[in-house]
Amino acid sequence: MLSIKNLYKSYQDVKETRLILKDLSVDVGQGTSISIQGESGSGKSTFLHLLATLDKPDSGDIVLHCATQTLSLVQFSESQADEYRKRHLGIIFQKYNLIDCITVNENLLLPALLSQTLDQTYLDKLLNTLGMQRHKNKLPNQLSGGEQQRIAIARALAHKPRLVLADEPTGNLDSKNSALVSQLLVDTCKQLNTTLILVTHSQKVANLTQSQYVLLDGKLQMTSSTL
Repeated sequence: MLSIKNLYKSYQDVKETRLILKDLSVDVGQGTSISIQGESGSGKSTFLHLLATLDKPDSGDIVLHCATQTLSLVQFSESQADEYRKRHLGIIFQKYNLIDCITVNENLLLPALLSQTLDQTYLDKLLNTLGMQRHKNKLPNQLSGGEQQRIAIARALAHKPRLVLADEPTGNLDSKNSALVSQLLVDTCKQLNTTLILVTHSQKVANLTQSQYVLLDGKLQMTSSTL
């Protein structure tokens, strides 16, 4: 489970302090999926940056409950944060961020090797699940946008993370591919018991997750849930 408690985050804007997140609290069960919507500037990306340990909150706590340990993300040193990202976290970007000079399979091998969780059988199964096994020896620039985003999903899951953060992952795709890739993302995370936190502007994409939230006035407000 991921537990976020009383999170505050502000930024200095010229001469005034701007409060972005205000007493934000939410619990996300292991293997569940949630979506977050909100206006531009509401703090969605800031929230993901805190969960990715790329920034620290002013106050509050972010706790990841693992099978054998409990990790307080806000207490991490830089080296601990690096280790957390390598072992427990997968990130999916809107622009894919694949390495074009190496094959699809080699893109997947990198996070698995870094986290020392290399399992080629698992990677092949992941590619099969996403319908991309036949493309494993191609370069990313030989694939369509929808195919590249499926590989980005596979790469985020290659090291068997407990948590995946997705920031507008299908924003560059047409509506048909967006729906297909988003459903694959949600379904694959559920099969692997990986927690998914998905930021999106699309209500259709948001509806695919088990719980939907809107970030408003610095807090997460649930709008729907099937849990």
